Amino acid sequence: MKRLLKIFLTLTILSGLIAVWYWADKQDYFQGDYSELTEKQSIIFKWQDGDDGDKLMTRYKQHFADTKFVFPRQKVTKVKLFKNTPIIGLFTAKNLNQNNVDTFLKFCNDTANFDWGETTWEISESEYYVRLYNSDNKVVGKIYFCLDDCGMTSAKPFCPAMKFGGLSATGLDNIKKLINNKDNWE
Repeated sequence: MKRLLKIFLTLTILSGLIAVWYWADKQDYFQGDYSELTEKQSIIFKWQDGDDGDKLMTRYKQHFADTKFVFPRQKVTKVKLFKNTPIIGLFTAKNLNQNNVDTFLKFCNDTANFDWGETTWEISESEYYVRLYNSDNKVVGKIYFCLDDCGMTSAKPFCPAMKFGGLSATGLDNIKKLINNKDNWE
């Protein structure tokens, strides 16, 4: 009976440690270094009294080319793709070839790749997520991609060029080609 209790206790502790490790990784707790908007900047992009969709979109459009809001607002030296599968996804990392990093950043900041619309989905529905790293190996950006079912994205830090997070037909096609082309990945 004591042996069974020890096994149960060991499995419980191990499961708890794995759960904490998984949570910390999802939150980029140990390696995140995001350049988030200031409180004053974030007010620009929030729904305000008297707004309609057109007023909000106009505010977004005014800042499409503003370098203060370019994704991810830091120098990126490495991009990694992960399958969004709990725990297992951590072991599916693929590095984007160095010569494609700038292309990926251009994709993220090109308004033609994104569309306006409702973004009612959960990041758990996404097939992939991408982490962007700086030279200190800190995560400076993260994007979830829901491709097959909804064509949506969720990015951190916020970037107005990504509009409300919906992919345009062009953007969906571009990101699928990037992800599915094995020559783009190490």
